[in-house]
Amino acid sequence: MADRLKQARKMAGFKTAQDAADAFGWQAGAYRHHENGTRSFDVDAAKRYGRAFKVNPGWLLALDTLQPANGGHADEEEIEVVGTVAAGVWQEQAKQFDGYKIKVPPSPIGGAERFAVEVRGRSMDKTLPPGSILECIKTLASVPPRDGDLVIVERTAHDLTELTCKRLHVQGDQWVLRAESTLPEFATDIVIGRLDENHHTDAETRVIGIVVRSYQSHLRR
Repeated sequence: MADRLKQARKMAGFKTAQDAADAFGWQAGAYRHHENGTRSFDVDAAKRYGRAFKVNPGWLLALDTLQPANGGHADEEEIEVVGTVAAGVWQEQAKQFDGYKIKVPPSPIGGAERFAVEVRGRSMDKTLPPGSILECIKTLASVPPRDGDLVIVERTAHDLTELTCKRLHVQGDQWVLRAESTLPEFATDIVIGRLDENHHTDAETRVIGIVVRSYQSHLRR
């Protein structure tokens, strides 16, 4: 819990615990205890920190790591959270993400490679609140995306990359990537050609994954 709280604070752009406490009016000493692990924090604190840092409170509480008394289900699997999806946020391709693992049910597609991403921003907030974690499978020739799927889209421009989630729609010979946002700046569709066998749509856009499940908090305060 402490490690995740520290990671959330850094990802939210606060260099130090003091910076975060000052920004949100928290008692700096109490917050540092929570981040250092010298004191645990409860659900109410996790909700408060989740709202501030735009992450899922359940993830802060490490609920995904809890095991039932019988030792857990043998069919659970671990997958890596490899990055974040946020429309309009372009990052250097070499930028590193401090990944972590979550436990998930078995894959619905046998043999498909899986990964997970965190949702940032509000380009899909009608469906996926910020802080949601998306379990995905990599697109394959045998597992192409279909009309209506939520997909993970990678766009590149020189040495910058944007990773985002969109709803895929098929309109005749065109594939349309559409946001589901409460904000007007995300209203413009992205129109692409049909995916080829390598899943490249053009020199800059690639559908790299299909969302299988989402793990999310609907707390919006």
